[in-house]
Amino acid sequence: MAPNPRAMEWQQDGELSRSDWSALMSTLQQVETDHNSAELERLGEINDGQAG
Repeated sequence: MAPNPRAMEWQQDGELSRSDWSALMSTLQQVETDHNSAELERLGEINDGQAG
């Protein structure tokens, strides 16, 4: 099930909460083409590396 955009939690710095980011990336990967899905996975890895 896709995350509800109205229920997503935004942090003080304007970023999505880690759990909402993961849910969004997972949903997008399921509906995107293989090429786009691979790029979303790469972006998710970049985001994980920046998380404190």
